[in-house]
Amino acid sequence: MSNAAGGFAPRSLLRLVLIAFTLVLLPLILLVIQNGRSLERVILLAQDGIESAVVDTRRASDMNDLALEMERAIRRYVVLENPELRHSYLRLLERYRLELDQLLLGIDGGTLGASLQHQLVYLVDLAQASSQQIRERAVIFNAFSSATLALDRLTRAQIDERIQQERDHVIVVRRQLWMLSAALGGASLLLALLFTYLIIRPVRQLEKRILTLGAGVAPEEKPIRGPLELVALGDKLQWLHLRLRELEAQKLQFLRHLSHELKTPLASLREGADLLMERVTGPLTAEQEEICGLLVHNSLRLQELIEQLLDYNRIQQVQVYEEPVSVLPLLEQSLEAHRLTIENKLLQVSVSLIDECPLADGHRLKLVLDNLVSNAVNYADVGGVLQIAAHLAGPDYVLTVANTGQPIPEHDRERIFEPFVQGSQVRKGVLKGSGIGLSIAREAAESMGGRLVLNTTMTELVCFELSLPNNNDIKE
Repeated sequence: MSNAAGGFAPRSLLRLVLIAFTLVLLPLILLVIQNGRSLERVILLAQDGIESAVVDTRRASDMNDLALEMERAIRRYVVLENPELRHSYLRLLERYRLELDQLLLGIDGGTLGASLQHQLVYLVDLAQASSQQIRERAVIFNAFSSATLALDRLTRAQIDERIQQERDHVIVVRRQLWMLSAALGGASLLLALLFTYLIIRPVRQLEKRILTLGAGVAPEEKPIRGPLELVALGDKLQWLHLRLRELEAQKLQFLRHLSHELKTPLASLREGADLLMERVTGPLTAEQEEICGLLVHNSLRLQELIEQLLDYNRIQQVQVYEEPVSVLPLLEQSLEAHRLTIENKLLQVSVSLIDECPLADGHRLKLVLDNLVSNAVNYADVGGVLQIAAHLAGPDYVLTVANTGQPIPEHDRERIFEPFVQGSQVRKGVLKGSGIGLSIAREAAESMGGRLVLNTTMTELVCFELSLPNNNDIKE
């Protein structure tokens, strides 16, 4: 067993379904994992960025406060000359230096950071100077405070820049996630379509074979390509077709033997009934004559049924001889055979044929006409109409046989062409039908390259339409 998908040939339908689900879900699983990792990285970066921004902003604010406290402490020391104030100044200076060092690790201070570190050296030396020297050099705090404020602004500007970079990074990650989702989602869709095709293709092949089997056509001998279960089912359908052919042959043989076996005792019954009716053995009483009439009537009915069986069997076996056939003589014979019924039911018969000869088999065309006329006569209303007409429709010779009567129900419109199936309507003729007349007519029409259908476009009449190849059209 081979497969069209690059040699991929799962030998089991269950395995094929499991592989399909696994491969279809795999890209989606990878997509979930990748999205989770990307989102985790984005969250961590955002968290680190927020924490560093808060810490750096707080340090810059604390440095502004420390600069003011340092200036206030040194000025109080000049006034009070309290050594504790000098020590407090040095502690504030040390805190400022530590905060500055930590802040410069998080931001790019540039020359401003170097300037502040250089100013801290002078501020340390300032603590060792005298009160007079401190007063003279206190102006340094103006520049120091300005530099500290500038560093605060620089810190906030760099934090804003980092936040913008994080936003841009999130946008890039989001775009990448969309692209990855589209790629993996598309891969899952393609895989789903591929495995759907691998499963549906043999199912469609099986469906086609079942339909051809139901239509009585031999299925393809080409093996089903797909999982073993479906291949085995295709082989069983092939076996079923062969078995049905055997049963069909047995049925035809049975009908042939049955028909011939029934004709012999029927002939004896007919001959005996006719002799009694002719009073060869002597006069008959009224009751005896009634019984003889029943014998003759039922023997005629039995003969008609046997003839239909023979016709059905002959349609299956006899070779078709196609030649131009004149329809009118055959139609007149069919109408003459049903003349008494037509007169008893007071039917108005109208015949309108064209001067064309269809290409057909004379015997089979006669069978079709007999069955169509018989069907129309027996199902027509008393005092109704029987219309027979012919016309050309493209390359076809179309003959219509229509009668007034009860419309055929929709659920019976195809079943009436099946062998031994009768519709739900009540037959109005003398004899009850066998249910194979229309089946014989359709098979005979198809064997001549034509078709027989029920024309449902005519609502006021029950109309059957016979189409046969036109002889003149074929010659051209």
